[in-house]
Amino acid sequence: MFATLAGMAGLTLLIQGLLAYMLLAEGRGAYAVCIVFGTLLGLLLTPGAQQGAQYFVAARRMSVSQGVSSALIICFIGGGLAAALALPLIYSDLAFFEKADTHAFLLSLALIPLTAISIALDHQLVALRRFRRLAVFSILRIAANVVTLLALVRILGLGVDGAVVAFAVGHGVMAAACLLYLWRHCGLAFEMPSRSSLSRVLGYGLKYHAARIGSAIEPHIGVVILGLIASQAEIGLFSAASALMLGFMLVSNAVGNALFPRVAGAERVEMVALCARLVCAATAIPMLALLALCAPLVRLLLSEAFMPVVPLLWIIAPGMLAYAVSGIFMTHFKGANRPHVCSWAVFLGLCANIGALLLLYPRFGVSAAAWGMTIGMACGCLFLSTVFHRTTGMGALAVWLPRRSDASFLWAAGRSALSVRAGGGLFDPKKRREEARRP
Repeated sequence: MFATLAGMAGLTLLIQGLLAYMLLAEGRGAYAVCIVFGTLLGLLLTPGAQQGAQYFVAARRMSVSQGVSSALIICFIGGGLAAALALPLIYSDLAFFEKADTHAFLLSLALIPLTAISIALDHQLVALRRFRRLAVFSILRIAANVVTLLALVRILGLGVDGAVVAFAVGHGVMAAACLLYLWRHCGLAFEMPSRSSLSRVLGYGLKYHAARIGSAIEPHIGVVILGLIASQAEIGLFSAASALMLGFMLVSNAVGNALFPRVAGAERVEMVALCARLVCAATAIPMLALLALCAPLVRLLLSEAFMPVVPLLWIIAPGMLAYAVSGIFMTHFKGANRPHVCSWAVFLGLCANIGALLLLYPRFGVSAAAWGMTIGMACGCLFLSTVFHRTTGMGALAVWLPRRSDASFLWAAGRSALSVRAGGGLFDPKKRREEARRP
């Protein structure tokens, strides 16, 4: 997963640069509201399709076929309901739907099933510890997005519509690649899930659903609120800043993906504490480097028109660091079958985010969205760490004080990764057969 970070980060920055130069601030704002609308609706009515199915497959309480089938049924039914609910909203008089053309919002309806299914299958690869395949398919998704974006927006001049379609194509490619791999190498057979399997997946999903929705909304709630009270240009500036800073979640997501199958059904608090320390350091160091050079980088990457983004990056940075650490604590509580703790944390963070944004916007304008983002993420992280300390009995120093063994662990992990690549890595047929047989 770490070996993939550089490629994913580079392609993600390329996408942000292309969007900035080709759509400008106003078009970037219209694109942002369409993407947020389609992706969030895709998660709203699909409880359990991602984390529920993942948990039971990772804990070996459900077969791959039962887990994937349950997830797909929830995605199709929930996605259909979400699309039906979305249509009257698009044609309503809400200010949010005036920030982009109606046909762009209609195109974003394709994101409802595609993103839900893509994320659900991505979670199945994590449950099965197929990290190298997940890394390859993630890069494939972003690469498909880049190629389609250039073709539709740069060459054909389709503007925001083309950008939305390119985002959908990326997730469609990801879903197809995951399904093909699970069918060929993991014994996937499409079958109707049993009633008990579906009810267990939905039960877990409903307990975690508030956190799932909140986690998806939290980085983008500023776009939603600004969509009601701000201009397209302000939305575009904030969405560009938040998208750049969300790139630092790659480290936390990679570690969380590797950690979850190991803590599902078994509490390993020392391992969680180690991962929290490492993620904090591995996120903070490159973040400080970016902030030191953010002015020339923004001018080069996004153009002179996006220079107001620079102060927003500094405001968002502390919150993003807290958000990265929160991801590790959430992985612990999901694996311990206490997803409701995540829901409470996300709810607290959202309330703090929205409250700060509405309170500060009249005075600070678009900067209020950045302050709200940081305040909300910091509140959620503080809650999760407090509950972690109390439920595990680990003191703050035991979790956060760096240890000599941390460096030894990183050295051993690096040597292990290099030895795998030296032995053939992804394209060694013997290793591929061993990977396919591994439980």
